[in-house]
Amino acid sequence: MSLREFCQRKVVSISPECNIVEACRLMDTNNIGCLVVQERGKLCGVLTDRDIALKVTGQSKDPQKTQAREIMSRSPVRIPVDKDLQSLTNLMRIHRVRRVPIVDGVDEVLGIVTMDDIIARISGEMSDLGNAVVAESLPVGTD
Repeated sequence: MSLREFCQRKVVSISPECNIVEACRLMDTNNIGCLVVQERGKLCGVLTDRDIALKVTGQSKDPQKTQAREIMSRSPVRIPVDKDLQSLTNLMRIHRVRRVPIVDGVDEVLGIVTMDDIIARISGEMSDLGNAVVAESLPVGTD
């Protein structure tokens, strides 16, 4: 399975200077738990709702004054778009992450894939396979 399939949705990104209140608004508006942080069109970090909970709320920081660069995960795990699903799942397992940006050769973000995306995709394929097995086992001429 090509990772390009996971690059169909718009990537929501922010600059490192974005404050946490604005980041939270973007997450809420787009119903997502992660933002890609880009500087000059290149990936420089990832900001998750967990980062905000632990590093802002949990440490009583002012979300208006706290910038993404202060709490984001720097140099996040990423995967080139020409890799396959097995490479992606291995990367997620090894680094213990649930979200991975998909990049081109110069760190431009093309998409982001989550563990939930992978589970949904594999579940759909398993369902299709199950339907094919059931159809194969029916006697010819029966509906």
